[in-house]
Amino acid sequence: MSNSPRTSPTHFSRIARRLDDETGMGYQKALAEVRNKADEIMRMGGRLDAAGRDMALRLLLHQSIEFWGPGVGAHPWPQSYHPVSMTWSPSRPCEEAFQAAARAGGQGQPEPTGDEFDPSYLAAAGVEPLDYYGTPDDEEWDEDGEDGAQPSRCEPVDEPDRWQRHVLTQGVRAAYRLPGAHSLEFSERAELQGLPAPAAAARLDNLIAQRPAAVEAYVLRAEQVLAQARERGEEPDRAALVEARRWYECAVAVAEVPLQFPLYDGRETGPALPWRVEANRPLLRALYGLAGVAHRQKRWNTAEMILLRLLYLDPQDRQDAAPLLGQVREAAGLLPPDRTSPTNPGPRKNA
Repeated sequence: MSNSPRTSPTHFSRIARRLDDETGMGYQKALAEVRNKADEIMRMGGRLDAAGRDMALRLLLHQSIEFWGPGVGAHPWPQSYHPVSMTWSPSRPCEEAFQAAARAGGQGQPEPTGDEFDPSYLAAAGVEPLDYYGTPDDEEWDEDGEDGAQPSRCEPVDEPDRWQRHVLTQGVRAAYRLPGAHSLEFSERAELQGLPAPAAAARLDNLIAQRPAAVEAYVLRAEQVLAQARERGEEPDRAALVEARRWYECAVAVAEVPLQFPLYDGRETGPALPWRVEANRPLLRALYGLAGVAHRQKRWNTAEMILLRLLYLDPQDRQDAAPLLGQVREAAGLLPPDRTSPTNPGPRKNA
């Protein structure tokens, strides 16, 4: 197809770079994928601005899309927890850790805490639930969905707040506690704090070898890699990010071994893993750390997916995943809708 302002090589190059960042397939292969899908990308409509390029990326990655505002897409909000580790091909060390944790057994299963997560505080703060099943009042709306979602008909919603409306819509959820085997003992944490960095790394490696289900050890290993760069007054370089990503991915893969939420109580929505339950923190920290590394690596699509699943598990958001989600989408060029536009009255009142 001929080039136009909407289909210039520059636009395709930007999409290819993001596709390469997300997948690691290599820029030339990514560019070939973009060119092969050029006609399909342009049939999505709109210009290839930041939002259009993001939509094209999601098309190339074969991802389902939810519209959060005019022309802006996002990963759908989870209706149940989908393991993050199923979205990547694990590196050999992570695969070995996963298999070792599975063989070790003895982790147990997540258990009910005896209480529930109640999102009614969001309603008290002015958040309104979403209508998952409503359709716009438009005679031309295709009820069969053959034409796909229509961005122009989606309500303009301020991106950082929309996840709260999903949480409110899902209602009360059971709170669960992850296996205690994921955490280190208090004495082990105290020992690690008293060791210099090389000795602490060696001790953590020893703990991982002895107890492959100790998710917290993988998390601390990743945090140690990033902390060493900060102690030098530097931002983590590419090598440090790659190493930290590997440790975080191992932590997530191991923590997700016992997660079988759909089997528990037959509810339409899965359990919450509140931060206040200490046994849940290794997985929650691993997800937040992995999203942060993806953000630094400009893998914004991946970071967004992880953060939405983290917010699903811990809606009270004690780690401030929601502000990081806003930073991720802003870095990708996806700004909240313009509240002053006459055709875009802005978001509903949110907390």
